[in-house]
Amino acid sequence: MANELKESIVKEMAASYRITSNYLVAGYQGIKALEFDQMRKDLRKKNISMGIVKNSLAGIAFKGVGVHGIVGLLKGPTVIVTGGDDAVVMTKETVEWSKKMPFFILKGGFVDGAIVSPADINNLAKVPSMPVLRMQIITGIHAPLAGVAGAFQAVLRGLVTVFHSVKDQKEKSSV
Repeated sequence: MANELKESIVKEMAASYRITSNYLVAGYQGIKALEFDQMRKDLRKKNISMGIVKNSLAGIAFKGVGVHGIVGLLKGPTVIVTGGDDAVVMTKETVEWSKKMPFFILKGGFVDGAIVSPADINNLAKVPSMPVLRMQIITGIHAPLAGVAGAFQAVLRGLVTVFHSVKDQKEKSSV
């Protein structure tokens, strides 16, 4: 490759890596082209992109972005998985595909400012996504409040019942 072309590719890679703070590095040696295309299409539907990279150029791009820890993972046939606002969704999808295709091997990555190992990626994939976590928090807050409101309603219903009883007794005694 001509040096100008390489520089252009590195600038483009660095620009795309600056956009997101979540990258996963995986090996893909032995995956059939049709399986790889299917995986790429499925990930793209979830706003996750996957690109085959030339390791030396990707290393230069990552150094340019300031993510030096990824460079050690760039060995052998490599893909970089990026995208999505939620790192948990990206890791869940990537881990699912690594289970379906044994030749798709997660090497590590960079998630929210920290270098992660394959074990970290698997653990992160077990965490509920942000919408689910938000719902769990709201439900956790709502449940005690609903209980307190129910208790107040029960007291008020009991008080109304007592007042009706008193009223009925006064009506019977005045007749």
